[in-house]
Amino acid sequence: MLNAHGIARFAEQHMMPDKVRVTRAGGEEVLNPATGELVPAAPLVVYTGKAGLYPQQEKIRSRGRDGAWAEEIRAGYRLLLPVEVAELEDHDEVLVEEARDAQAVGRTYEVTTLGEVSSFPVLRTVWLEQRDRSAS
Repeated sequence: MLNAHGIARFAEQHMMPDKVRVTRAGGEEVLNPATGELVPAAPLVVYTGKAGLYPQQEKIRSRGRDGAWAEEIRAGYRLLLPVEVAELEDHDEVLVEEARDAQAVGRTYEVTTLGEVSSFPVLRTVWLEQRDRSAS
């Protein structure tokens, strides 16, 4: 019989070598007492910890204005997280804080769809699009 806990531990050790921070936009605006103005609320940190970032290209076919079909390759990313991580939401922001690939550090991504679910959950898979890359 498969042991989900053992498989999850293996996945975390071998497929999640990086560290990310996931934030969610704050709710309503808050009052800045110094200026008296309403400002966006501070982002809420949803998760900080192990993760694995993997590229995933998708081929998209769409019909142009002239009626001809066009194919486009769009770069996307899969983020693997431990199974116990709370569900991420659309538009949550993922910042790569540490990574085996030094070029990944400082990049930010946006969650584009709800995470995948499974009858035998051993890790969480979330789909991302790259947003920004901070100057190193």
